[in-house]
Amino acid sequence: MSASFPLGPLRLLLSVATLGLAGCASSQRGTGSPRATRFPAVLSERWTPPVNATRLVDGEPSAVFAAAARAAETMGFVLDRRDAARGRLSAARRQSTGFDGARQDTLELTATLQPSGAVEVAVVFRVAAESGGMVTSALVRDRAPYDVLFARLVEGLTAVAP
Repeated sequence: MSASFPLGPLRLLLSVATLGLAGCASSQRGTGSPRATRFPAVLSERWTPPVNATRLVDGEPSAVFAAAARAAETMGFVLDRRDAARGRLSAARRQSTGFDGARQDTLELTATLQPSGAVEVAVVFRVAAESGGMVTSALVRDRAPYDVLFARLVEGLTAVAP
């Protein structure tokens, strides 16, 4: 009596499953975050924000949060969610052309009061690009947008300060 699965596809399925499980091994080089400890270092980089994405800012938490929201808006982002009580906001800006698909940049920001009295501002920029029916998404690792946001945040705080 013949098997319902030919032997070739069964071997292929087992090989893919074995490779998938082997790729989930933990790495000692991770950053210590729960996600980073589940993936090898090469894969964890995809989900770990760049080092320059977090900075300490001196100021009143509500003023820092408001300045961060204004900084995002000056960069062309439209705020999707704004939760001042939790110090979280998200924003997006979409660009599209008829020739090369569409692109959407997103920003996730968290402002947390630290015991030292400073406010820790953590930002994550992501880019999603659609071209030819395929969508790709990745963290923005270039330092420039982070530097621009933090510079505008500090400018906004100093412009408001008496």
